[in-house]
Amino acid sequence: MTTKRGRIRLLSPSPSCDVSGTVRIAFSLDTPGGTVRAEAAGFRGDGLSLLTAAEVKTGPDGRGSFLFPADEYPHGPMTLLLSTSGEEDRDVLHLSLFNLSGKPYREGVSAFADPPLARENGLRLLFSDDFTDPCLSISRDRATRYYSHKPGGGDFSKFPFADFESPANPFSQRETWLRIRADESKNSTGLLSSIRADGTGFSAKAPCYFECRFLAPNATGTWPAFWLMTRPVFRGLHVPADELDVIEAYGLEDLSHQNQVGYYVTSHRWNQGRHETTDPGLFIDMRDKGSGLGWDQAFHTYGVLITEEETCYTLDDRPVFRHPTQPYSKTDPFFFMINLAVGGNGWPWDLSRCGVADMYVDFVRVYGL
Repeated sequence: MTTKRGRIRLLSPSPSCDVSGTVRIAFSLDTPGGTVRAEAAGFRGDGLSLLTAAEVKTGPDGRGSFLFPADEYPHGPMTLLLSTSGEEDRDVLHLSLFNLSGKPYREGVSAFADPPLARENGLRLLFSDDFTDPCLSISRDRATRYYSHKPGGGDFSKFPFADFESPANPFSQRETWLRIRADESKNSTGLLSSIRADGTGFSAKAPCYFECRFLAPNATGTWPAFWLMTRPVFRGLHVPADELDVIEAYGLEDLSHQNQVGYYVTSHRWNQGRHETTDPGLFIDMRDKGSGLGWDQAFHTYGVLITEEETCYTLDDRPVFRHPTQPYSKTDPFFFMINLAVGGNGWPWDLSRCGVADMYVDFVRVYGL
């Protein structure tokens, strides 16, 4: 385990466990007398804001604890942020919990109207998954709703994308959410694709609108994403293809790093004479948008509208980035992928603090003609 001055160590409860009512959160610091602040997305008015649940000064042995009133916070998946302050080396621990108590807040697809950009462009619902069925339709080999690898090859995660049928299965259903778990002990994590290895499955042509709502973990090296590719890529990595990264988020337990406050939107052109991007990676700062809560602090809906003229990316129905639609995007149908990668492309990773990292998907919807 990597250690540093002021590093927070969780003593109880267990990471990613179920909680309800009033829960004692216990921790320790390398430096006695240090202060730890606990924050979580809680109710303020009609919405959510980041609220301070406690501020604790540790004792001579470096230990501290506080009572967390889970029943006063939203029901379901949540993140409790423990952070040090006023120290040379600041530290943050993102503690994922599943709140069995609390008040339901905008759970499931029925709590959301059709996206404004879909309505304005005369699009109708083509695909919807609320993940309420405990019998998940995921497989590597069978004709299920989702394929558990990247079609056309090129699985990119340092933790391999595991299959639903395997002992390292990363997928499960909790109430109305799909959970994708990165597990250090099993060396596994998960990806869903809406088309299978042979190209069959769901895809949609422009004009179309794709969206996905989820809460993702911010452990070091986690790489949650919702992204699209043009369908012919299932034939192999050499095929010309467009890629639209609706959200790429990069976990890093460093309070000074911009990854703590936003995510990236990127558009790629593959095998089209040369690799080009419409933007090398536009950073979307979430602090000045909507609730100001990050992708690891609360559920958000990430979307993209593709027309023959323009491609527009959205955050909670608000446009955040636009670019001219690429040539292949105008003619080839798109499929979507949802994944929790770990440590791909040389990105450093460290899940040793909690051992697991959980991504919770609320729903995915696609609109078209």
